Amino acid sequence: MAPRDVGCRFLAVLLLASCEAIASSDRMCTEREVNRTYSCGHLGLSELPDTLPNSTEVLEFSFNFLPVIQNTTFGRLLNLTFLDLTEKHSPDGKSGVDR
Repeated sequence: MAPRDVGCRFLAVLLLASCEAIASSDRMCTEREVNRTYSCGHLGLSELPDTLPNSTEVLEFSFNFLPVIQNTTFGRLLNLTFLDLTEKHSPDGKSGVDR
């Protein structure tokens, strides 16, 4: 096998692996501003991801499926100043924030 063939095959495997990594992480929150702003909307989440840093200040969490929102739900995010819960859905299909 010629060195050029090995290089091309390596690149093809590397490209395939990176595509699989993107596909497997498509349910992860998107970091908009390092350690401060995150978008977790439309992911079908039922809880706050552990991967969000405690330093999060802005969190877009719309169109997810939180069964209940309590005082402790976002409590570890001590710097949180903006929280978007637009169209919060519960498992029974009702939308809105339960009071």
